[in-house]
Amino acid sequence: MTQPYGQEPGQQGGGYPQGGYPQTPGQGQPAQGYPQSPPYGQPAQGYPQSPAYGQPQGYPQTPAQGYPQASPYGSMPAAPPEYSSGPIPRPGTITAAAVLGYVQAGITLIPTILMLIGVAQGTSNGGDVALGWLIVVAQLVGAALLIAGGVQIMGGKGRALLIAGAAVELAVCVYWIIQAAAVESEGIDADLVDAGKGVIIGIAIFFAIMPTISLVMALGSNTTQFLQSRRGH
Repeated sequence: MTQPYGQEPGQQGGGYPQGGYPQTPGQGQPAQGYPQSPPYGQPAQGYPQSPAYGQPQGYPQTPAQGYPQASPYGSMPAAPPEYSSGPIPRPGTITAAAVLGYVQAGITLIPTILMLIGVAQGTSNGGDVALGWLIVVAQLVGAALLIAGGVQIMGGKGRALLIAGAAVELAVCVYWIIQAAAVESEGIDADLVDAGKGVIIGIAIFFAIMPTISLVMALGSNTTQFLQSRRGH
């Protein structure tokens, strides 16, 4: 059998190897230099994987708008009454402090009026008269401050006047205790003098009890909270 012209033995198809024409890229074999496409469901090599559907990586998660987040430390304690939005009811300690101030002012005015009469008549010498007038004025000022301070603190406007009045009353009581303790018998029966001194000191201590209680109540925390809640109202 004769071979076609120009065709060597073992060759078919006009000079091409047996089996047909050479395959071009894209026909049966992948083209060299191009990455093969991966099977379905597997990530392609050389390309970064996209994250799963959800929150992008590298960014903090933001809470949903309109919904408050719960505190990790639990519920916060309620604010104290002094920082509340409105005034609080008047505590009983304020009423008691004001009433004690009124009573103290009333019982102080009785001996003050008697002393005023004695000083006005001038039954003592010059130095004692001046000192007597000073005590009378101090007791009158203290009584007036107690009355005004009781009205002020009852209305929630302040406590300065009540504190000042109680301080004046205590100062006068201390003066009377010192004066009574310094009295000497001077030829009078010592027992009688001592008894008189004890009476004066006892009265002074009695007069000091109510202003002391009133002062403590006026400086208490309940009074502070009440006055702070009344500011601006």
